[in-house]
Amino acid sequence: RSIMQADESVYLHPGTARLPGPSAMVIGVDDYPDVVLEVDHTTDVRRGKLGLYESWGFPEVWVEVPDQRAASSPRSRRAGLTIHLLEDGAYRTAPESKAFPGWTAVEIHVALNELMLSKRTVAVLERVGTVLGERGGTGPDDDPLLRSQRADAERALLCRQAALKFDDDTARRLGLLLEYVTDPDQLAQAGIRIMESANSAELLGRIAGQT
Repeated sequence: RSIMQADESVYLHPGTARLPGPSAMVIGVDDYPDVVLEVDHTTDVRRGKLGLYESWGFPEVWVEVPDQRAASSPRSRRAGLTIHLLEDGAYRTAPESKAFPGWTAVEIHVALNELMLSKRTVAVLERVGTVLGERGGTGPDDDPLLRSQRADAERALLCRQAALKFDDDTARRLGLLLEYVTDPDQLAQAGIRIMESANSAELLGRIAGQT
């Protein structure tokens, strides 16, 4: 009834799911995650865990063989990610995720092996997020990553406006004042302050009072 911990478990709706405790998941009590991720550093999940996940009825399992592996990793295991989807009680391999529609095994592998998110991966996540949003009735403002990216772009635009109207030092100091501001209304007000202020000191003083 109690099973081993996965390397990572993903719940699309953690707020309504019956989540497992800190030690183990209990079959018949806890809800299964939408996706289980297993990373094969030195082992082969297919020889043990994968069969158990199948017998228990886990809907989707990702098996990742990293680009950089341990020296003891079997040479026969090629780097890449394999998606296993449960159909009629058995797993079949699939080119893309069911839980994250349109996210392919190749794209997931690339994302998992990046030290920092690339523009390519961010574009993929935006695409997949749009599909999930349409399915769940949410939009970009409900997504923390997209909200953060939008705020970054708005702050950068405000700094360019300040540099054009005043100078680069004003833009730098404005960037420091707005560094942690993400509220769209506050950023919009900062844009108005740039247009209304007669000089750099007035602008920075008004922004400091605003934040």
